[in-house]
Amino acid sequence: MTGEALIDAALLAVKQGTPEEGRDALVAALREHPDRLDLVHALTVTLLRLGEPARAKQLVVEAEAVAKQRSSESDLTLLPQLALTRAAACEDLLDPAGAEQAYRAVLKNVPDHPIALQGLAHLLIAWGQTEKGLSTMQSVVEHGKDTPEHIEASVALTQGIRDFIAADVHPRMFLEAHRGGYCEFFDHHANKMAKEGWIAEAAKMHRNAEGEVVPVIPEGARPYAAIRVDLVDPATGQAGMVGDQPMVVALAGHEVLARAPVLSAWPGTAFPLWVSSQTPWDQLQVVVRFASGDAIAQLDPTIGDWYTAGYDGAFGVQDRGRFHYISDPSAIGPNTVLYHVDCGRAELTAIDDLLRRLDVLNSQHPIDGVLIGRGFLPTNCS
Repeated sequence: MTGEALIDAALLAVKQGTPEEGRDALVAALREHPDRLDLVHALTVTLLRLGEPARAKQLVVEAEAVAKQRSSESDLTLLPQLALTRAAACEDLLDPAGAEQAYRAVLKNVPDHPIALQGLAHLLIAWGQTEKGLSTMQSVVEHGKDTPEHIEASVALTQGIRDFIAADVHPRMFLEAHRGGYCEFFDHHANKMAKEGWIAEAAKMHRNAEGEVVPVIPEGARPYAAIRVDLVDPATGQAGMVGDQPMVVALAGHEVLARAPVLSAWPGTAFPLWVSSQTPWDQLQVVVRFASGDAIAQLDPTIGDWYTAGYDGAFGVQDRGRFHYISDPSAIGPNTVLYHVDCGRAELTAIDDLLRRLDVLNSQHPIDGVLIGRGFLPTNCS
């Protein structure tokens, strides 16, 4: 298959097939038609769906350069779509500055572009620039070029954020809501499966070379990164998960804030600390930025000790409430590191303990900012 038939088949695969099928079809079509930037754009969007933002960003930057160089009408018309895809890739890569630059590149030429305005507004709010974000969102409403549904959602979110600010709610409440909702969900499934003999929060173990039964540590992971499974059938060893997606929970009275990450400053800490309105307890994001130095080297011993304590049950009771998983540390910017933690059914005292440990660490290696939950750690904190 060649020519337009190959292109049509690729675009059909994107619309009707799986993301993997769409990707493979687009790659095949681009071998025959490497000059078709619309196919490149479709491929970058598909790569984002597949969780490959770095590759998507690389391709879209290359495509933007080609479009500007060729300056054909079709290529220049595609530029805003390419920039919006670059913004999405930057957000997935936790690069808010790159995402902002991409949104503003679109708005420079089309100041009332509704998708770019919406994206920029949500980005700024998730980055702790709440007033700038709300002002940008108001522009979406005033221009009136977005769909009625999106405009209505913008009005509701703006009012919801204003109401939340006026209520002066402590950000700890977001963590309490997420933990409580997730644990209730977990208990429901654990109690149901317990009737069939399944065990909750079992440690994943194996025998080492010396014949000792020890926790499983994934290859290449940190030595403290032992794993617990949500549920396991001891008769067969079959493991089960409680939920297949991170669980976002609404805070009573402020339900609209569950739609998007909204950052709230935690008062009275020795270092700047923010909590997001989206803090899934089963995939809790912890971001720490230091004033200087190697963030991973400085933070990892503290995080390792904290995770080990949670894995061993320091924040639970005898038969429940242990950490399940921790990711490898990821460097996401200058002096900045990110971890994801599955806190299982641990108590909220886990957060109190983490903050105490960070307070001690701050006296040795000054911390410039901490974010718990989804979003982007604000800049210029100190």
